[in-house]
Amino acid sequence: MAKVHIKGRTNIKYHQLVAGSMVTAVPIPGNGAVVMIQAEAQNVRYRADGEDPTAAVGVLLAAGESHTIDLGEGSASQIRVIQTAGGAILNVTSFA
Repeated sequence: MAKVHIKGRTNIKYHQLVAGSMVTAVPIPGNGAVVMIQAEAQNVRYRADGEDPTAAVGVLLAAGESHTIDLGEGSASQIRVIQTAGGAILNVTSFA
């Protein structure tokens, strides 16, 4: 499997979160300091400060979009996500 590079980093883990796991706010799995997240099927909201987003509060990630988050000294687990509508899927790639 080919490695993906972002800012000179190498991917270390891929996770997929599905709707049932995002009914309430959940932490992003993994321990990378840089995380790429992509929403599929439905919008999601996330916060990278360790606080819980809600369906109305947090950074909106529209279905089909992706965001790359550089947490510096933090880790992926401080990002918390929730679906805004049923059927959301979130693809997560962590980078070292």
